[in-house]
Amino acid sequence: MTVAYRLITVLLATCSSASIAAAAGHAPLLIPLMSRSASEDPAAAGGTDEKKPQEVLIRADQMTYDANTSVVTAEGNVEVSYGPRTLSAEKLTYDQKTRIVVAEGNATIREANGTTLSGNRIEVTDDMREGVIESLNVMIAGRGHLAAARATRTGGSVLTLEKAGYTTCKPCKEDPTKAPTWQIKAFRVIYNQEKARVEYEDAFFEVFGVPIAYLPYFSHSDPEAPRQSGFLVPGIGHSSDLGYFVEVPYYFALDPSYDLLLAPMYTEEDGPLLKGEWRQRTQTGSYNFQASGRYGKPRDRFGAEQDEETLQGHLFGRGRFQIDEVWRWGYDAQLTSNDTYLKRYDISSLDRLENNLFIEGIDGRSYASVNGWYFQGLRETDDPGTTPLVLPLVDIEYVPDETVLGGRFALHGNALYLHRGEGQDTARVSSTASWKLPLTTTGGHLVTFFANLRADAYHVTDTGPSGTDEETVGRILPWAGAEWRYPLVRTDWGWKQIIEPIVQIVGAPYGGNPDEIPNEDSAAFEFDETNLFSFNKFPGLDRWETGPRVNAGVRAAAYFDEGFVEAILGQSYRFHEDNAFAEETGLRNQQSDYVGRLTIQPDGNIRLVHRFRIDQSAARFERNEVYAEAYDPDFYSFKAGYVLLEPDPLLPDQREEVNVAGSIQALENIWLRGSGRRDLAGDEMIESKFGISYEDDCAEFGVDFRRRFTRDRDIEPASSFLFTFRLKGVN
Repeated sequence: MTVAYRLITVLLATCSSASIAAAAGHAPLLIPLMSRSASEDPAAAGGTDEKKPQEVLIRADQMTYDANTSVVTAEGNVEVSYGPRTLSAEKLTYDQKTRIVVAEGNATIREANGTTLSGNRIEVTDDMREGVIESLNVMIAGRGHLAAARATRTGGSVLTLEKAGYTTCKPCKEDPTKAPTWQIKAFRVIYNQEKARVEYEDAFFEVFGVPIAYLPYFSHSDPEAPRQSGFLVPGIGHSSDLGYFVEVPYYFALDPSYDLLLAPMYTEEDGPLLKGEWRQRTQTGSYNFQASGRYGKPRDRFGAEQDEETLQGHLFGRGRFQIDEVWRWGYDAQLTSNDTYLKRYDISSLDRLENNLFIEGIDGRSYASVNGWYFQGLRETDDPGTTPLVLPLVDIEYVPDETVLGGRFALHGNALYLHRGEGQDTARVSSTASWKLPLTTTGGHLVTFFANLRADAYHVTDTGPSGTDEETVGRILPWAGAEWRYPLVRTDWGWKQIIEPIVQIVGAPYGGNPDEIPNEDSAAFEFDETNLFSFNKFPGLDRWETGPRVNAGVRAAAYFDEGFVEAILGQSYRFHEDNAFAEETGLRNQQSDYVGRLTIQPDGNIRLVHRFRIDQSAARFERNEVYAEAYDPDFYSFKAGYVLLEPDPLLPDQREEVNVAGSIQALENIWLRGSGRRDLAGDEMIESKFGISYEDDCAEFGVDFRRRFTRDRDIEPASSFLFTFRLKGVN
């Protein structure tokens, strides 16, 4: 190649006219036609040294050079390179005096960022920064496609197109002339590659070749461009509560570390509403806030507007910040101006809001945290005066690296102050020392010994009509025991089978739950297979499980190549009844209810779970939960659930309901989806949804119908429609 390079250079310098053909085998030729300093084309230089010459190189099968006119003609697999840009064509002429390159026959310019410009005829300067392209096609980062009858390139980064169209849809393989799912046509389009922005003047938006909207002006960013400010997909719909509504979000890309989203919303019945979200990453973490607000007349429990206008809204937020390798702090915020605001404007379906401020540290196995909690109940029966403020809640756990008597030793401390505007205040201090020693025998038996000693002190202040009552009470709670497991494994028939009997013996004294100690953190209690083998089945510290007892069960499982089947069943036994448990929990009697779970998962796409609690004397379900799901991303998804809960202290009425949700591809690119939730105990629907959508590689259009059958003060049973559309690759 070096010999050919020198020979060609001599010919160009000495001959008035020369025809240069490739050597044997038609190997392509490489010719340096001219050099320019990088400072003449900083965009092309890409940060190279200004004094280093930037060469225009031509590679072709055959070239003709006319020394009189300084015109080079190249044919056959022509390729021109200047810096990061490359031009290819079947035929090319280059005038060294005017620095104009004319390329014909599959002419294409390739940019460093992957963008390609192709046309029937391209006439550009030798640095490819200025020129005219006939029958232009632009492939933007391999995704967006621009086509125009004619385009002018200026400044190396701006294309002005005439009679152009843009889409991100791929051409139909069976019929390339078929109209794309969507496209934007305009008399004039400006594509600024440096700003990664496409702007349209006098544009028409088409769906399946049919114009549906006229846009005097419209713009969007490259499909692969960094985030940019602009309008997002609007939301349009109708509901019985709000009437017709439209929401138009605008995204502000303010900085690489923070951004803002504002979404003005107008409703027919309630007027304007403004939603917003702020997100920011800092050097130590990140935080965000979501908020909304409206100024108008609130509604009473019957939905009628009140006389005075007020400011209504909500604020949600979350933040996490690292202090050092051990400590971090954060918050979670959930606030609203009135109970039904979130549901009315379809912001959230929560019926209790939690606000938390915390600091925590993790050092090896040891842990410490300080939390503050504020709750806002949104149910009609919630009383703000009795809703507690928890400040502080302190948890400390120290686990030394060294073993004690061969086992793992830990110290745990807890402190709590709980305040109410009306009623009972509680101060608690608790400390626990625990020890655990797991052993494995030569025969495969797994034995774990454990012992705990806990001391609690309470100071309770109860303010009532008769005055203020105060109580100070303490207790010491010791317990110890052992757990035995014997997993039996067999691998016949190419799959693994396991049967594992489990027996746990716990020794503890009776008593320890005096009436003076309030039950603040253990009222919400559920006996199931997850806490069958817990040393203390209560979730908190205010109540503890008393007396000696035995927890026994068996786990059986079979594991296949792609799935498994697993079942667990167990029961708890005690010498005397434990009055700390309510009768409805299934744990109060000497023999508890049976609890268990069955999981069947034949492969990664299908799963069935049955969780249950069976009354040990009446042999009926006290809790019965069945969940099923099937999933194939290309064809369908399905989820179903059934739950039966008998009355308990926190749920005075029986709850029995079923819910179903799924989607299926009915036709190519057409998806049907639906869901429903029904109260079987009350024989009434709670909610139902149905939707249909079209989705392909470049767009998604859909409509959803929702019917809510429940009433909550000013929120009546209502129906709503929501229209959605999304253009993939348009930001």
